[in-house]
Amino acid sequence: MKNIAKTYQPVVCLWLVLVIGGFAPGQKPKPPTDSSPSVVGTWEGTLDVAKLRLVLHIESSKEGALTGRLDSPDQGATDLPLDSVSVAGNTLRFEMKSLGAMYEGKLASDGDQLTGEFHQGGQAFPLSFKRTGRAATKSVLTAQKIDAGGHFLNMLIGGEGSPTVIFEAGFGAGLTSWATVQSSAARFARTVSYDRAGLGQSEAGPKPRAAKQIAAELHSALQKAGIAPPYVLVGHSFGGIYARVFADMYPQEVAGMVLIDPAQEAFDDWAKTHQEAQRAALNEQIAKGPPGIRDEAVEVNTSYAQARAAKVPAGVPVILLTAMKDDTMPADVRKVWSQMHEDWIAKVPGGKHIVVENSGHFIQGEQPQVVIDAIKQVVDQRRRKTP
Repeated sequence: MKNIAKTYQPVVCLWLVLVIGGFAPGQKPKPPTDSSPSVVGTWEGTLDVAKLRLVLHIESSKEGALTGRLDSPDQGATDLPLDSVSVAGNTLRFEMKSLGAMYEGKLASDGDQLTGEFHQGGQAFPLSFKRTGRAATKSVLTAQKIDAGGHFLNMLIGGEGSPTVIFEAGFGAGLTSWATVQSSAARFARTVSYDRAGLGQSEAGPKPRAAKQIAAELHSALQKAGIAPPYVLVGHSFGGIYARVFADMYPQEVAGMVLIDPAQEAFDDWAKTHQEAQRAALNEQIAKGPPGIRDEAVEVNTSYAQARAAKVPAGVPVILLTAMKDDTMPADVRKVWSQMHEDWIAKVPGGKHIVVENSGHFIQGEQPQVVIDAIKQVVDQRRRKTP
């Protein structure tokens, strides 16, 4: 919740944008015309406005249809799916519709450079790519539309091995906020990230959009997708609230939790009397957000109440990571935030609190290995208990 101002930053914060979606499997990519030059492969470029390196991977199916993914190495983001990729003549075009973003570039006569512009939010940014000569690597993750009880959730699934790691993004965020961490975790476990209903590429769901409704929809989608428990829940920011409520509703199916700088109801109580001006400004920004964000925001107090009543399943490992270098929060407030984390995890038998000194709120982007190691630790603990 507290980082919503930061997530409204422009294209320089690609993966932090509130409404980030994935490739919609229902959309069939169009094959390029026979006369179009090949753009298949890996391309590298720099978005000069932010000195941000980008890596473009373009693949072709047997039928010749093009698909693509984008990496942002400087932000620790990989495998950001493109909604569409097309070539007409010597012009390449790709779209990331949920970002409101589009790139169009001209291919040089030698076929080794693309020169064009990245468009987002009514602005155009010069962006050129050079072919690296490397073949595009295939992602281990696959986007799927899964029925969650009358509406579809956009889910990114990949990897093998039990328990399955389920990623729950922060307020207003979606599956792309887990890009690098999920790709790495998929090397040792099955993984699932998703856009909650009304966000990213997921359809709107029934109201009210409080934590129990969100948890029930996730559970229904996992069943429909044939993804059986046990689950390790990984929740970031307000996603930690949703993860805790899920664990309380389905305690026999949860093998552990990793909470990444999570929202905490005790801190919310404190903030109501100590940060009134900041809360008012936050509410103004939320009011300008898309419907899916506003729908979740309306039920924030209900979600906090449901989390307050939720219990951590007995005997499951819980690791809580606290960021200590968040430039969106004054140092004295950050100390309160950290203390609330310490107080909560101290009540969880066997709970582990890790303070991440050199990271801001998005630990999974700034210090992804810390998150990956925590997930691996919880997964391994479960496997040691399994006969």
